Amino acid sequence: MPRTSLWLGLSGLIIIFDQLTKFWIVSALKLGQSIELTSFFNLVFVYNPGAAFSFLSDAGGWQRWFFVVLALAVSGWLTLLIWQHASERSCHWLLP
Repeated sequence: MPRTSLWLGLSGLIIIFDQLTKFWIVSALKLGQSIELTSFFNLVFVYNPGAAFSFLSDAGGWQRWFFVVLALAVSGWLTLLIWQHASERSCHWLLP
């Protein structure tokens, strides 16, 4: 169970970090503004009304809830698999 808690905690931290960075971008940048982070990577504030690469962006709004439900279902299924296989060693190089 400690391994399961560690992975779920790491997932929670990633979600929190993701939401904090989104909040920071919305509050610190104007739409379309960019920050050069390296010579080959810029952080640009844009809105994507669809999925990846604006897939389904003109579908009328149902796609957002479809992907929310899909993400929650997959997350629940993966969490169930993690609990069922908690005693198995995975990523033994990462967790002793």
